Amino acid sequence: MKRAQVIDLLIKLKEEYAHQIDTSDTEIDRLYEHLKDFPFDKAVENVRQHILTNSWPPKIAQIRGGQGDMKEDFRSKVDAAHILAERENSRSEVVLPPAGWKESLYAKLGYTRTTE
Repeated sequence: MKRAQVIDLLIKLKEEYAHQIDTSDTEIDRLYEHLKDFPFDKAVENVRQHILTNSWPPKIAQIRGGQGDMKEDFRSKVDAAHILAERENSRSEVVLPPAGWKESLYAKLGYTRTTE
């Protein structure tokens, strides 16, 4: 998002929350710092949704619309896919014990299996 787009966003917010919005240069700079990596169209949509359901102005996290949560969800999915791929790879490398191994172990332990 560009600085001019932050100003556009503040104008939209000022229309709805007239006296609750700070439009000073300091506030514009602060918002820009936290929103410069966020897409403007997504921010506008998040603000629109916020206006429809809230009577107070949105905070930065609400303008971002839980973007942090989405990034964490994506990272979790990538990590899970990596773990599953490793497990699948490990399965292909599994070596089964030789035939009779279990019975030999039972005999060494003095275990006799009874069948009823």
